[in-house]
Amino acid sequence: MSDDELAAAAAVGDREAFAVLVARVSPGLLRYLRRMVSDPPTAEDLAQETLLHAWKSLPDFGFRSSFRTWMFSIAHRRTVDHHRRRRDVPTDEGRFAELADPAPLPAEQAEHSSLVDALRHELTNLPPTSRAAWWLREAEGLSLDEIARVLQISTGSVRGHLQRSRRYLSARLAPWRPGPPPDTVHRGRGPNEAGHHRKGAQP
Repeated sequence: MSDDELAAAAAVGDREAFAVLVARVSPGLLRYLRRMVSDPPTAEDLAQETLLHAWKSLPDFGFRSSFRTWMFSIAHRRTVDHHRRRRDVPTDEGRFAELADPAPLPAEQAEHSSLVDALRHELTNLPPTSRAAWWLREAEGLSLDEIARVLQISTGSVRGHLQRSRRYLSARLAPWRPGPPPDTVHRGRGPNEAGHHRKGAQP
């Protein structure tokens, strides 16, 4: 049975169907919440709250979207409420202004960390909405329309968040790209040597 078929059965009181659905969707839900909040126990609590809310609200769901999209929508509202209670999360615009034109990570740090570790670290620097959009697209495979439903923003806004996030991550993860780091390509050359023939050579 598909997720939506299981959800339809659960909506009319089939607890076994909901248990199967929970086992199926919980890993992705928990991955997402662990990226959205820094404390693992809090992420687990939010996952439990999300699934409990889904169970109670299934009879009124209406299936105007897929169950997964609806579940991530509930999870997103839970993370927004969590951050509001903490009152220490800057706006998306303010956070991206701070991240403008970041310098690449030091080569020494790159040597001692994996690409996965670096990606996890840099994702925490993204504004919450941009981080959510990136994760839902790249890790969970949701479409732009589905992400827009989850985050309650337009598809154009989703596209903008993804573009800015990808640019930022591309710059920050540059040390892990194949080949020499960009700042070492011309190392050892004088300021006037790059692109010129040796002295005495014919043009």
